[in-house]
Amino acid sequence: MMESETTAKSRSLRAVLIRHPALGLTLAYLLVSLLGLSFEWALFRHFDVNFFYFAEVTDFLMGAFREPITFLLSATALLVGWFTYVWNRAERAWLGKKPPGGRFLEAYRRFAKSRYNRLTPALFFVGYSIMFIWLYAEHRAEALRADDTARMMVRLTDGSEPLRLQLLGTSSRFVFFYSARRSQAIIVPLENIASITVETSVAIDD
Repeated sequence: MMESETTAKSRSLRAVLIRHPALGLTLAYLLVSLLGLSFEWALFRHFDVNFFYFAEVTDFLMGAFREPITFLLSATALLVGWFTYVWNRAERAWLGKKPPGGRFLEAYRRFAKSRYNRLTPALFFVGYSIMFIWLYAEHRAEALRADDTARMMVRLTDGSEPLRLQLLGTSSRFVFFYSARRSQAIIVPLENIASITVETSVAIDD
């Protein structure tokens, strides 16, 4: 009975999303934005910066576009969740046809047909997302510390000497830089920046 109730709920949810596709798109966008914000938090924590202290409401809505890698993360995480869902259905069908061959297999068959096993696609989605975010954030942090990213000459409005920095990220009101020479993060309000010049090693012919 529990299984039939779970199936009925999943069918009703699909019916709602089919009738209201805008709702599905909105939920998908919020999910991608949440993953983008999670990546920024994971990256900035390597530099002892809590991104959420400096975030505005618009930053939560634009989190996906500031970190386009989150679109790839979302697509691959959905594939992992979908593959787990297909595997679970095939496994339940196979265990339903094949009689249990022992106590362990019988216990596993009960678990595979239970409603708890239906949560495994979501758990795989979340687990894969967390692993992707943490590993990629660590890779980005190491690249910044190893000076493998483009540098910028940042000139402030106070007329001080330009600073040679690396870009960590941005929010609606702040720009986050990293100083390799000082080995520290620098947070500058957007209105205090006069100009940013990106250094390049590519020669441009006249």
